[in-house]
Amino acid sequence: MARSTVHYADKETNNILKKLHNKLRPAGTPVQRVEYIIELLLLRIFEVKLVQDPDFAPLRAAFRGDNEGLLFSSLLSLPNDEILPTLNLDFFPFYAGILSEARKVWRGNLSDKVQDQLVLIEEVFSNSNFTNNVTSGNMAEIIGLVAELDSDRLLKTDLLGDAIESALSETGGTKDIGLHRTPDHIREFMVGLAAPTFQSRLFDPTVGTGGFMFDSFEYVLEGVYREGHWPGPKSHPELAAWFKAWFEHHPVPVPSIEVNTDFYRTGVGGIEYLGMVRKMAAINFYVRGLNPGNIRQGDALEKFGTEIRANSKSIVLANPPFGAQRDKESYPNVWSEYPTESETTILFVKLMLELIKPGGVCGVIVSEGFLTWDQNSARALRRSLLEDCDLQAIISLPQGVFVSKGGQGPKTSILLFVKGRPTERVWFYKVTNDGYSMGTNRKPMPGCQLVEALDLFHTYVREGREPPESRHSFCIPAEWIKTLDPRIKDRIRAETRAEMAVKRAADRDKLEQKWAAQIAAKRLTEGGRLQRFADHADLWQTKTESEIARKIERAHLYSFNLPNYRSALSAAQLDAWRAFAASQVREAEPEDLLERRYRAVAAAPIERLDELLSTLDPRHTLELDWARQFLQDVSADEFVRYPHLGTLQEIIASQQRLPRVPLNELLKIRREVMIQSDYSGEADIVGKIRFSDGKLFMREDRAAETNLQWAEKGDLIISKINFHQGATAINDAGRVLASMDYLIYTVNSSQASAALLVRLLRYPDFLATLAANKPGGIKGRSQPDFIENLTVPLPDLVEQERVASTLSRHDSIIQGVTLVEKNWKLDQTLFSGQEQQLSAIGEIGTGSTPSRSNLAYFDGDFHWVLTAEVNECDIEKTTETLTDQAVQDYCLRIYPPDTILVAMYGQGATRGKAAYLRVPAAITQNCAGIVITRPDVLPRYVYYYLRSMYEEIRGQEYSGGGVPHLNLSVIANLRVPIPSLEEQQAVVAELDRQAKLLADLLGLKAQAEAKARKILDEIWES
Repeated sequence: MARSTVHYADKETNNILKKLHNKLRPAGTPVQRVEYIIELLLLRIFEVKLVQDPDFAPLRAAFRGDNEGLLFSSLLSLPNDEILPTLNLDFFPFYAGILSEARKVWRGNLSDKVQDQLVLIEEVFSNSNFTNNVTSGNMAEIIGLVAELDSDRLLKTDLLGDAIESALSETGGTKDIGLHRTPDHIREFMVGLAAPTFQSRLFDPTVGTGGFMFDSFEYVLEGVYREGHWPGPKSHPELAAWFKAWFEHHPVPVPSIEVNTDFYRTGVGGIEYLGMVRKMAAINFYVRGLNPGNIRQGDALEKFGTEIRANSKSIVLANPPFGAQRDKESYPNVWSEYPTESETTILFVKLMLELIKPGGVCGVIVSEGFLTWDQNSARALRRSLLEDCDLQAIISLPQGVFVSKGGQGPKTSILLFVKGRPTERVWFYKVTNDGYSMGTNRKPMPGCQLVEALDLFHTYVREGREPPESRHSFCIPAEWIKTLDPRIKDRIRAETRAEMAVKRAADRDKLEQKWAAQIAAKRLTEGGRLQRFADHADLWQTKTESEIARKIERAHLYSFNLPNYRSALSAAQLDAWRAFAASQVREAEPEDLLERRYRAVAAAPIERLDELLSTLDPRHTLELDWARQFLQDVSADEFVRYPHLGTLQEIIASQQRLPRVPLNELLKIRREVMIQSDYSGEADIVGKIRFSDGKLFMREDRAAETNLQWAEKGDLIISKINFHQGATAINDAGRVLASMDYLIYTVNSSQASAALLVRLLRYPDFLATLAANKPGGIKGRSQPDFIENLTVPLPDLVEQERVASTLSRHDSIIQGVTLVEKNWKLDQTLFSGQEQQLSAIGEIGTGSTPSRSNLAYFDGDFHWVLTAEVNECDIEKTTETLTDQAVQDYCLRIYPPDTILVAMYGQGATRGKAAYLRVPAAITQNCAGIVITRPDVLPRYVYYYLRSMYEEIRGQEYSGGGVPHLNLSVIANLRVPIPSLEEQQAVVAELDRQAKLLADLLGLKAQAEAKARKILDEIWES
């Protein structure tokens, strides 16, 4: 996972910790330095507790006489050169046996609390030894710095975490230490959401330094004593004020000794993978009076089912590692259905779901990707969170909360769910101000939204009520998330049934041959054969329905990207819709499922359409899209007859105008130059950006002729020369280099979606404007001052992300169908039989082109096929028509339906293409018309054969020194294999089926292209 962006500690403490690390730098790696700091801090903490904690009062006698100099403060009076040997020879051995020293002065038995904590101290110091690498000349300064630390910071905050945070800024620090730390205010916020009590059983399976657990413990204590000790003076002031008011209004009685003891022994715990970090968590527990023994070391995933049991915890709070390495290849104990799942976030969320008991609460930080990951395990887990839990809240955090080694870390969200009851609705809250300024050195600032989120959650969400809606707070019904668009279901059913029909026919053909042989051998009766046919049909029907169900489930993402479910209608538009719905008289009906509602509207006659459309919820993106689709199918005459429908159409069409935002507010130029002489081929170099789709291509060779510049993944790359032609791309290739002919920009992700922005910059009308106004000079290069002053229409960020996601889905369809179209070819092995010349099985002719200057020849009743229309298709309509006068004057033959056409001219791909006439039509002199005259030859069979021979036919060109072309003689001499009529029929049936599937896919592609264009049109036109 990522680490917190800053220490979130006060400036004075941060400075002391940095100085400590600098002074200890000769001691070795960041890990070694942290070990030394832990031991020094523990000596200081022990003395503070000895003085302030009444439970430790009897132990003070152990530091009298010869042991008086074994407290941390005594180190302050020692000379530099004596401190190191004193620590190694006196301090560390004494504290490694502190338990026996305590028993010497303690009257009676040690209390459980004191004994547990002294056991921890012995563990920490049992192998302690400051090596000579710790320069003794610095030791007095080091001890002085530890002494300067505020005692409240020592006892009331995660100072150990702050100390390690300093090490994380060092090269290799994150890798070596492996600490995944959550900022204090986020931990406090999540504890406030969970609201633990003395009866809670709290657990963190990725406990780190123990922050969630000790914050939960202190929250519980503060609820009883209300002394202002938690969240403490260093907390964000607005958050601290909220908690103070909360505790005053929700007092908790003092628990019994039994309850208090039980809570200490078993109430709070966790598991940490790394030994050193577990030690820090144990020390943090010791500092706060918790049982250090409740922090165990190991792999929580492996320990599930043995050391940690299912349904055993009432509250789990955690920030699991993102993308961490697994210890084992599989964890069937965690999830038997997906035992080899490699994404640790998924595994840990599943583990937490299993750990909490019915009614238990889990609050977990996940990367934003978890909300939409499409692997089966992620879908199944999201579905489980909806159906087996009450997913109460998804709280989106600002991107600046975490940072990784490479810079800004992943966008994250908090999931809060209660186990044991299904979700009715999910509350979404978007935090843009978490109470700290953005950047590396985050400072407190007013307007912390975490306070409002806590108020809304406890006042409404936790009580099962829906909070008031605002631009950053709204609820989404679980039904919206669980409903797959019925149109997608219908498409899956149609496509799957077509695919399975082909497989079924092939399987039946094989079996039929087998059964025929059995009948001939008298091993099967005709009645038995018919029964097997019936059984075969039933079997394939079951297979088909199972495959449909599988594909439908696979198509359901169960996405938790909740803003995508909300429509973009304004409040005024929603009010207008509700007013319209109120005017419709409907019989009272129980609330329908969404799909049933869709089916009802789809089947409605026009006279009931307005009534049924009014049942749709215009807040829901999907339902609004249904309404838009149904209204698109209404004719102009029907709008006149049913004016209420026009009211809805106007509501949908009346989009608010979008602000036009200058690019200089969205983009920041990156200027990271690599000198040519420094380049040694270590990275790819951008070669070009394809105009048609903005795809980025790298050079084949890694040679630099000039200086280069770096581009990071996610950057916007713009060609200075071809910006006006659409040469703009998002860098999805990782860290690459580009020549100085490109501009490299970072995109302000808090204001713009890079995926949508690049589409807006490649919009055809925008490019046309650029071309008309592009800069002059050499090659008309676009410079930053020109680009950055351009403006684009921009919805709010949530709507941008929704639109970008929708466009991405359309792109997937377009790219998928394009790939199928590119690779689909007719199988020549389908065609067999004795070869016949075309001239032997049909008549071959051509046509003519009437004079264009005589308008009386055109726009008549006769179809006229142009060469460009001969494109491996059925021709049912032509772009141009001829009059009877043209047909008579030019003696044009009107070819009947079922005529095969072959294009004889064309320098592109046209020459050699075939088409099939479905209507009577004349043709040009550049086409050949083939009318099959033999009754035992199917024209459709010949058409498909000629299509399969496209390359061979095209290769038989004749030029005679002029333009390469085919002629009637070449066409007449083509040879066609002719099998039996039954075999021809089988081939045609199969290829017609394939052609229909391809046509359906191309129709789907055309729809996707049209929808994508319409989305961008609406943004630019707004």
